[in-house]
Formats: sequence, C-alpha cells, structure tokens
Amino acid sequence: MNYQHAFHAGSAADVLKHVVLTICLERLMEKAKPLFVLDTHAGDGLYRIAGTPEATEGIMRLWPQRAHWPELAAYFAAVARHNGTALRVYPGSPLLISGLLRPDDRLVAVEQAPRAHAALQQVLRSPQTQIFLGSAWQALNALLPPRERRAVVLIDPPYEAARERRELLDGLKQALGKFRQGVYLVWYPIKERREADRLRKGLEELGPSLSVELLTFPADVHNRLNGSGVVIINPPFGVENRLGEVLPRLAQALSQDGVSRYALQSRVGSARTRAARAE
Repeated sequence: MNYQHAFHAGSAADVLKHVVLTICLERLMEKAKPLFVLDTHAGDGLYRIAGTPEATEGIMRLWPQRAHWPELAAYFAAVARHNGTALRVYPGSPLLISGLLRPDDRLVAVEQAPRAHAALQQVLRSPQTQIFLGSAWQALNALLPPRERRAVVLIDPPYEAARERRELLDGLKQALGKFRQGVYLVWYPIKERREADRLRKGLEELGPSLSVELLTFPADVHNRLNGSGVVIINPPFGVENRLGEVLPRLAQALSQDGVSRYALQSRVGSARTRAARAE
C-alpha cells in the first residue's frame, strides 16, 4: 500500500483521520494544562483538491451539509480557515493541529521528504510550531517525553514498504517505554483485510486502545483503498462516546454504495470492553 498525502488529500480516509484527531485534541484541551503534539509524517501541509476524485468522495460530500454536523464544528472550522467561499484546498494534519493550539500548546511537525518539508515550511509558520526534516522513528526517540508531560502523537506512514509496519510497532514500543501516558494515534489503510487486521491487533497489544474503522467499499474489493482505521492508544476520556455518536452518520455519508460500514472497538489489556460494528 502506498498512501501519499497529496494524492489522497480530503479523501474519506483523511476525513476519518482528522475527525478522530480533532475530537481527541478537543477532549484533552478541556484541561488548562499545556499540550505537546507531535506529527511524525507531516507532509506538505496544504493541498489543492478542487475537482480531485478522492476529495469529491470525501470532504466535498460533507462540506455542503456542515451546518448539520455541530459535533464536528471544530474540524470544519479548521478546514474553512484555509478557504474562501469555495472549498479549494485541504489542510493536512499539521495545519489542522496548528489552528487548534492554545497559547501554551506546542506542535512539532516531522517530515522526511525534502520537497514536502520545504512546502510545509511555506505554509506552517507559528511561534508555537517547529518543523524538522528527518525520520519519524528518530523523532519519537528524541522528542519524548516532552516537557509538558501531556502529549498527542499522530503517526500516519505512507506504508510504502512492508518493513514500515515493523518499524512502526518497534518505534511505538520504544516511545511507550519512554512516555507511557502519551496519547498515540496511528492511522492505517484497509486494502487487504487480513493485513489490516494483523497491524491493528499488533497495535492493540501495546496498551489500552480504541480502534476506529470506516470503509467506503466492502473489505473484499481488491486492489483499491476500501477504507481506513485509527488505533488510539491511551484514548482520552469521553472520546469513545463522541465517536460512537459521530461514526455511524459519517460511515453512511461517505459510503460509495449506500451501505454503512464502520467499527468501534475498545480494549483494556486483552479484554474487549465494547464493540460496535455495522456493515
């Protein structure tokens, strides 16, 4: 699977990832204490989406109806901040995060590709933000634990090579060993069900988790991105209930064939504490 930020900008997969991210940040920012956010695969930061098929089946489906989604007001406001009357560009995760930060919060965005790093420097300028050129896994080791002692870490690799799954699991184990109480959000594509399940289960074994999946096609449609998921390790209190309210509507709105397909599963250790599924 090769998931490039620019190609999939504004897609259903992006919508799910950014909705989950926004809800987690909102919950954590209900406390006054400063928050550190680390985006390990930051990308270009801002993408043109007018007329692109991925965005047409993602954010552009929701945009005309955004007034009817009050529970996603912060997410839509973050997208609107970069657009005029029409939806022409879509902000990647570092710009979404930057727009939500409070004065004492801090963001570090890491990008390994020099071209994307240079593009991000042009669109993300804030005294609360640092942009580093380098490896996500080195950043996890170097930047944790943060001085704030409260953190959200977003990890969404391109999954270009099979070794990335092992690097991801190894990097997360190391990060959790240094900073157990952090909130870690790991995005993954669903192209082949068995492979996606293997990665999800490996992530769930690392700590208390909440797994969120949304498919726009049946999982057995081969050679395409059928959906995506996010595993939240150490999910903030209240996030599961918020997603339980939002996910069914989101799955229905973004479905390609009218069938709602989603899953929400909470695990504490090896015990499944709640499961909701529709397909």
